[in-house]
Amino acid sequence: MPNLARKRYVPYLPDFLSLCERNYAQLRFFLPGNQRPGQRCLIHINASESYQVELLELCKYTTTVSIELISQSMIGWLKPRFEVRLYHDARLAEVLACQQVRQLKAVYSYPNVDMLLPDEKRQINLLLRDWLNLCSRRGYQNTGVLA
Repeated sequence: MPNLARKRYVPYLPDFLSLCERNYAQLRFFLPGNQRPGQRCLIHINASESYQVELLELCKYTTTVSIELISQSMIGWLKPRFEVRLYHDARLAEVLACQQVRQLKAVYSYPNVDMLLPDEKRQINLLLRDWLNLCSRRGYQNTGVLA
C-alpha cells in the first residue's frame, strides 16, 4: 500500500531570495521621487483603476511602503493591499502583510485555522512579482508625487 502522508514543505532559500531581489529591482522604479514618509504616487493601470504607493517608513537601510488599489467599483476589503519592506543593503523586497495577513511565517502547518498554504509567504511575494509585471506590461503612467 502506498504511503499517502504529505511531505512537509521546506522553503528553498535561494529561490526565495532570488524572488525578493527581482521584486526589489522592479519596485524601486515605482517609488515616489522625493522620498520622505507620507509621500504618495499613483500608478494608472487603466481608466478606472490606479494603485497608490505610499512611503510609510524611511530608515537608513530600509524603506517600508504600502501599495493599495484605488478603485470606485471594488468593495473596500476586497481591494488588494500590500505592505512591503525594501532592504537596501541586501537589495531585497519582502512582503510584510497582504490584505488581513500580517507577520507571515516561513512555513505554515496545513490545514490550519486560517487555511493559509504551507508556502503562503512565497505565494504572497509571487503575487507582488505579478503585480509589478502587470504595471510594467501595461506601460504604467506614474503621475508623480501626491504629497
